[in-house]
Amino acid sequence: MSENQKVMYIYDGSFEGFLCCVYNFYYNRLKPAGIISRADFTPSFYENLMIETDYEQVYKVRFAIEEKLGRRNLEFLTGCFLTCLEEKEMYMLRYVVKGFRVGPGIINHLSDRDVSVLFKAHRHLEREQHHFLGWVRFYKAGDVYVSKIEPKNQILPLIAWHFTNRFADQPFMIYDATHKQALIYSRGDYRIIRADDIQMPQVSEDEKRTQQLWKNFYDTIAIKERYNPKCRMNFMPKRTWANLTEMQDQTDNTGREVVKI
Repeated sequence: MSENQKVMYIYDGSFEGFLCCVYNFYYNRLKPAGIISRADFTPSFYENLMIETDYEQVYKVRFAIEEKLGRRNLEFLTGCFLTCLEEKEMYMLRYVVKGFRVGPGIINHLSDRDVSVLFKAHRHLEREQHHFLGWVRFYKAGDVYVSKIEPKNQILPLIAWHFTNRFADQPFMIYDATHKQALIYSRGDYRIIRADDIQMPQVSEDEKRTQQLWKNFYDTIAIKERYNPKCRMNFMPKRTWANLTEMQDQTDNTGREVVKI
């Protein structure tokens, strides 16, 4: 393949794999038509370049980014990789290429489209991470507390510290149904694993009573004169309601919101 020929980079979907894509871009001088994880790959008219995750390459690229762009840019790129931005790998690759020319100040070049798009995606990630610190609802299943969430971004690595500190002596699981990942914590240690087909445990009768008490409390403290559904949806998007205990039974069969007076 010639240097001017574009190819499709196929990698394992990890941040380390992306760093290997950066290494291969500079080493092979092959322009990527796109960078796609193996899980999302579909055949195209482009030739494919299979990128294997080599930790020697990972170390070299990570060191180069930290040395030439600084720790802040490395952390920024790590966060960008967790976003739901489409074609994020291509934006990130162009960011790295421009950053090696510009230096650490690349993060402030918001007039640049690649930088601006990544900055907005990263800000969305940070907002969602903060919101889900309060939007996770656990229920007890045996000796373990479990929860299901459906975030747009991959926030589990970012909220793990909060819940492992809060439930220091209590095993729990948070299942991200969007990205098919589960955060599992027990005895001071946690892991984030791939969970393609997980069945959430049934709610026990005791747990149902506890949830009903919580919903009664939620309804009791509400001030009906200040009822403002639009304002509530601004702070608590409707897409999150399915996994919020207090918002169960808030819609009718048509999906419209039920007003409780």
